[in-house]
Amino acid sequence: MIRLLFIVPYPELKEKVETVMKSHPEKKRLDVQIRVMTVEETPDVPADEYDAIIARGYTANKTTEMYKNVPTVDLAISGYDIFQAIYECSETYHPKKIAICSFSGRIYEVRSMCEHFGIQAEVYAPADYKELPETMEKIQSSGCEVIVGGYSINILAKKKHVPSVIIKTGENTILHTVNEAIRTVDRLRAEKVISQMYKTVIYESRDGVMYVDRDGFIRVRNQEIRKMNGDVSIKDKKISDTFPYLVPIYRSVVASGQQEDGRILTIPKTKLTVSVRCTPVIANKEISGAVISLSDVSMIQHLEGQIRQKLGERGLKARYHFEDIIHESDVIEQTIQTAKKYAVSESNVIVVGETGTGKELFAQSIHNSSKRKNGPFVAINCAALPENLLESELFGYVEGAFTGTVKGGKMGLFEQAHGGTLFLDEIGEISLPIQSKLLRVLQEKQVRRIGDNKVIDIDVRIIAATNRSLPQLCEKGTFRRDLMYRLDVLRLFIVPLRERKNDVELLFQHLLKPQCKEQESPMVQMEPAGYRLLHEYPFTGNIRELKNIVERATVFCKDGIITVQNLTEALYPPDFSTDISKSEIVNIAEELPQSEEERIRKALRLCDGSKTKAAKLLDMDRSTLWRKLQKYEIE
Repeated sequence: MIRLLFIVPYPELKEKVETVMKSHPEKKRLDVQIRVMTVEETPDVPADEYDAIIARGYTANKTTEMYKNVPTVDLAISGYDIFQAIYECSETYHPKKIAICSFSGRIYEVRSMCEHFGIQAEVYAPADYKELPETMEKIQSSGCEVIVGGYSINILAKKKHVPSVIIKTGENTILHTVNEAIRTVDRLRAEKVISQMYKTVIYESRDGVMYVDRDGFIRVRNQEIRKMNGDVSIKDKKISDTFPYLVPIYRSVVASGQQEDGRILTIPKTKLTVSVRCTPVIANKEISGAVISLSDVSMIQHLEGQIRQKLGERGLKARYHFEDIIHESDVIEQTIQTAKKYAVSESNVIVVGETGTGKELFAQSIHNSSKRKNGPFVAINCAALPENLLESELFGYVEGAFTGTVKGGKMGLFEQAHGGTLFLDEIGEISLPIQSKLLRVLQEKQVRRIGDNKVIDIDVRIIAATNRSLPQLCEKGTFRRDLMYRLDVLRLFIVPLRERKNDVELLFQHLLKPQCKEQESPMVQMEPAGYRLLHEYPFTGNIRELKNIVERATVFCKDGIITVQNLTEALYPPDFSTDISKSEIVNIAEELPQSEEERIRKALRLCDGSKTKAAKLLDMDRSTLWRKLQKYEIE
């Protein structure tokens, strides 16, 4: 809605305005208030009540001066309006000489118009309505018989008993002026939106921003740049007086017309380190000045940390805590206490243990008990990726570094783990070239993306894991000894499941619950003899293997009971390496001789003396069986 105040000097003009507004094509978006008043009665208009004022003559001049924030659109006198007034004067008074009186000389060629009627004309153009009495005296002394002019001079003429004719505004002039007012308001609104947008961009920027004109004066600035300068006012001051250390870059940019970026300076007043960017402002093919932005380096680092934290919130989080480690055994409790001590330290940790013992579970728990718990936890299996892909994942790359890079490059895992923990699983499997680059990152605490010439500072704690002996790998020459010393600062050994006594039974029950829920079946139970069978099983795959056994056992069971036979089928699935029948396996499982020697002898009998088949039945390596045969002197 456009709100217009129409100020008219006489009622007849108000009626014309109302007539024009009734048929105006945009009347639905116009809110027009019409007031009849003279220039002396011009109202005190609130700045936010109207979008524009329409007035004529001296009233328009007065409202323009009074209301700087509200545009006044002049209801100008048209040539046709003047012609009509002269014609009316000629027909009514038949004068020989008349005075044409209008504001600021806006009436042109009136003498030529009057000549068509055989009338001599004198033109008077007082700049202010206060000059009208003096102008009236001049008119009377000039011998003019009639005055043709605006409403104010006509009132004065009546008081002096001088014949007069008002130059009346026609409907076409009213329509033209209303349209001009609409265009003016629409243009000002659009400019205000653009102005407010730029103002918001400048003032909401976390960088210090200022515009310096070609003469070196600061014309626009935001509060951030003022704070950087010790909270001292800088607007309309010379850059040489306020920021003398910026003068060289400013002059260089204004002279060359080329942007300069990346300079690092320290502001003397605040000792703040900033990154400087200076961009020329080019208008009408001329350089009018430059925009200078100062970025607080510490703020950039803070924002970088927030970005990395957001990445952590998207999934780079450690889920598990020490309370999630299911156990009853003393050996795991002691391991947990050791791991808690490691969590307090910032030193790198290496977690050693067989496959499936829960090394990552401990790594996540250490992270969540450390001061880095609010930072990201980034994990990668080093054995799962080929060398070139592992390198790009760890260190990242810039766009165009090699074929297939994504636009803008990619952040590596070291960068993603900034402020947190990077878990390198199966560290013993990485190649020597990757080991060299990894060693450099650990030494320098900096990473360089593939294809880049810049380094990025990082703050990352490393927790590595392996199921192999790093010292043995070093002896073989497949692992760098200096890297091992960087990683193997705090060592945590996770014992295999077979050495955790009653933890097997506890973990079996724990894994049953989610498995039954997944299968949407009631909770199942285990026959007591089955637990004895579990205690004797070696679990070379540890907890990961136990989870598979639980899944198989729940599939095989019926009526909510896992029988010894169900469990045996889960423990010893069919394999091409042995032809022992399931019934024989069940029998040996049910009997479960207490002596290891007796179990070995019985297995050999079932396998007709085949040591390979017996080892498979006993679920042990052939070399282990050979040592035990030597120990018990079994032929």
